[in-house]
Amino acid sequence: MSSASSKLIWLRLRTLIFGHPLSTQSADNQKLGIFGGIPVFGSDVISSQGYAPDAILYVLILAGAAGYGAAMKVTTAIVLLLVSVLLLYRRTIQKYSQGGGSYTVARAYLGEKMGLLAGASLSIDYILTVAVSVSSAVENLTGIFSWLGPSPHRVLADCLIILFMTVVNLRGLKESARLFAIPVYTYIFSIFALVGFGLFKYFLYGITPLPDSQAIIAANTQGLTLFVFLRAMAAGTTALTGTEAVSNGVSAFRAPAQKKAINTLLILGFIVALGLAGLVFLASKLQLIPSNDNTIINQLGLLIFGKTIIYYILMASIAIILVIAANTPFVGLPILLSLMARDGYAPRYFKNLGDRLVYSAGIWTLSMIGLILIVIFQGDTHSMLPLYAIGVFISFSLTGFGLAKYCIETKPKNYHRDLVIFSFGGGISFLVFMIFLITKFTEGAWIVAIIIPLLMFFFNSVSKVYKQEIILIKPTLEEIQNFNKEITRIFNRRSNVDLAEYNSKIVVPVFDLNRIVLEALLYGYELTPLITAVHIASDKERAEKLQRHWQQSNIQIELVIVESPYRATVQDLLQYLEMVEKDPRYSKVTLVVPEFVPPKLWQNFLHNQTGQLMKLLLLLRKNILVTSLPYHPPEK
Repeated sequence: MSSASSKLIWLRLRTLIFGHPLSTQSADNQKLGIFGGIPVFGSDVISSQGYAPDAILYVLILAGAAGYGAAMKVTTAIVLLLVSVLLLYRRTIQKYSQGGGSYTVARAYLGEKMGLLAGASLSIDYILTVAVSVSSAVENLTGIFSWLGPSPHRVLADCLIILFMTVVNLRGLKESARLFAIPVYTYIFSIFALVGFGLFKYFLYGITPLPDSQAIIAANTQGLTLFVFLRAMAAGTTALTGTEAVSNGVSAFRAPAQKKAINTLLILGFIVALGLAGLVFLASKLQLIPSNDNTIINQLGLLIFGKTIIYYILMASIAIILVIAANTPFVGLPILLSLMARDGYAPRYFKNLGDRLVYSAGIWTLSMIGLILIVIFQGDTHSMLPLYAIGVFISFSLTGFGLAKYCIETKPKNYHRDLVIFSFGGGISFLVFMIFLITKFTEGAWIVAIIIPLLMFFFNSVSKVYKQEIILIKPTLEEIQNFNKEITRIFNRRSNVDLAEYNSKIVVPVFDLNRIVLEALLYGYELTPLITAVHIASDKERAEKLQRHWQQSNIQIELVIVESPYRATVQDLLQYLEMVEKDPRYSKVTLVVPEFVPPKLWQNFLHNQTGQLMKLLLLLRKNILVTSLPYHPPEK
């Protein structure tokens, strides 16, 4: 089979799986409205209300009948915290049009370390959400598909679902919104129907507690202490996980983006508050007892709907939305990493948009780590739950405290009201975090307490490396002047030489004007005057900045800007080289690749290795040669 045929087959297969590449100019057409934003950003927080009643009653049942009597008080406290969190992120969205959520707020008002703590906490939460949601969904399906029970089958199913979610999200935001809209809205309708019909029966006919639960309740004589109340509240706040995602993804909404993001956030808050309150109210009146194989929603569904079509729709939508809940991290984490990469705390390739205008590197990273977690924990939800939700309450706390500090420092209009709201949200979130950490510490929460500082150390190390590299490669004014003098000297030396004697062309790819590029240009110009610097313009602002810098520095070597509407920098550079190769004036074309050699081996991970890829792709080309020009920074 010819290479051209193989390439065509690969392109067709790639297009079938991931879709046609989208141009940068079409970015606005791929953005979401409120209707699409709810399933994309809200699947996690909406699904969380489904198992929050179980988490609350698991704790309150220890207090017997008094526990059921306090269920609505606990729920009211959670709803108040939810309102406070919504107000926190509403203000965050208003202040930061490009998104950023807790990371941006904490970094701006509490300092760099707190910003890194927020970034690390959210990263852990997003990663665990994928693993927990998928494993929980598969475990819920074992009652229908018994072959999923054995560990190898369960792990395989988990991994296949994560890979499916990866492909869907790599196809773009609009694709995932279209695919997940019907299941998500079906789930919302089912929950509202369950709560609405249940309340109708309660107020019309009344509800009698189930007799089977009375013996179990009577056996639990532990008093309703403050600690039990707070522990139940902490357990129920899992209903809030995923609230952060909308504030991170403001840039994914159509104009006016901030208004649409705020409306999406408030609608999600209304759905969660109403659903959670209704489910807990009905469960407490019926005195239902949650168990691993018979959830509160399943019990309510059977009691209120019976084994009717609506019951089966409810249970099917629950299983599906637990899978779809993993979609929120696939949107949220890549955006978060892109923001951190722009600030220099994460590897730079996380800020690059892929073929379908999504942050592909972040999606693949989340997918790989999620798969590793599933394999390590063998798809067991209960072994991962103690690690879950800790990170999100750290981020809630930092957002509240950060905005409270902003109010104190700037004293905007009506700041006293905002200060109370932000302080309450931050304080209660911190209290919930401490309860989680204490009660779940021996069950595995200690792992998160270790991983978060390690992740902060990694982000800080990345920042130090990039800052040091900028210092190492940034040319001084004197170095640029010396470069121009050398170019002028070589030009004068060739003044009597006919350019027709040269037939070898040199191309130097340029991302920025730095010491490495200057060395590569000088090396190439010494060999031949037929030299061109080429910049693949995947970012218009970056290209314009380079052109200005080039002109201001009076660089006498031609700079060619190649438009890259699909951000395929390697492919576009190859096409440019093929065009030069066809020029009859040149017998050979040499690509001189300026390469930065990091002082330490691990730092290669922070670079995208484009030069190595170009060498590999051009290995079999007869008339296109590749020369690496490594730049070794001076030792300190």
